[in-house]
Amino acid sequence: MRGELNGLKTKILREQPCAYYVHCFAHQLQLALVAVAKNNIDIASFFATANSVVNHVGASCKRRDSLKGQLQEELVIAFENDCLITERGLNQETSLKRAGDTRWTHNMVP
Repeated sequence: MRGELNGLKTKILREQPCAYYVHCFAHQLQLALVAVAKNNIDIASFFATANSVVNHVGASCKRRDSLKGQLQEELVIAFENDCLITERGLNQETSLKRAGDTRWTHNMVP
């Protein structure tokens, strides 16, 4: 999609000359990891199991609340024992996240 004449970048720049292009190495890395994972049975099995766990826990409010409660208890204990670093942006995740596909997004700069 990055062709010099007909690629997405070219089409966008024709309609919006002030747009800028940011090459996304993270997307290429994700595609490479997915290709490797599909060809390695152990890695594919690991991700399938992880996905099943996330789906199982996330499908039930009771299981999700139980997980959040356990995580909060662990955070309190770690904080009381001075084993927890508290800064902005740390210790914010309290739930399981599904493995996501690549996110496509755009930003308009005025």
